[in-house]
Amino acid sequence: MRGKKMKIALIITAAVIIAGIALYQPLINYLGGQAANPTGFVGRVMTRIWAVSFNDLREWGLSHISIDDDDIILSVGFGSGAGINYMKGLNESITIYGIDISEEAVDSATAINQEHIDTGGAILALGNVAYLDFEDEFFNLIVAGQTHMYWGEVLEQGLLECRRALKQGGILLIYAEMDTTLHFLPEYSNHDDFAALLYEIGFRDVNVRVSGNHVAFISTK
Repeated sequence: MRGKKMKIALIITAAVIIAGIALYQPLINYLGGQAANPTGFVGRVMTRIWAVSFNDLREWGLSHISIDDDDIILSVGFGSGAGINYMKGLNESITIYGIDISEEAVDSATAINQEHIDTGGAILALGNVAYLDFEDEFFNLIVAGQTHMYWGEVLEQGLLECRRALKQGGILLIYAEMDTTLHFLPEYSNHDDFAALLYEIGFRDVNVRVSGNHVAFISTK
């Protein structure tokens, strides 16, 4: 009898675990989709959270580049828009263009950067990194913070577009959390592999910086 009860208990436990996994995976997939392209109420909440939760990553990532007077900068996948506001705080004379595939992100970033938008110092729009609507060699600096792991099948095309739109000697700065990159972009979880891809794209100098869970790639055209 005891053995039978143990067997039943094991079956029930296994059923609970299987049910939990079945419920958990769709939730993970949904939140992953929201991270890539925030929509609706959940998307609005996520962009508000990002504005605060990525402060340390943002400040660390942007510490690796200099922002000079009158630079023209592109922020790819700006999310909450806090990064744009932060860069404007570093140097008010710069002009920052921003693109994101999410309408919720554009709305959130507009609210945070309304003052800069009103003065023409920030120009935000819906856009896809794989099809940048800018002329060749337009930007001094392109920044992609906590976003490249969501580019999926357009990753290489997006990097090519970033290089095209950079001036000669311009910088592409990519920074991200390593655990998030490992989850969404496992094929490039090795930093050397991603640096090799950037060289293949045509960047002539790629520096990798790591601190704790943070990684940054500073690539020069």
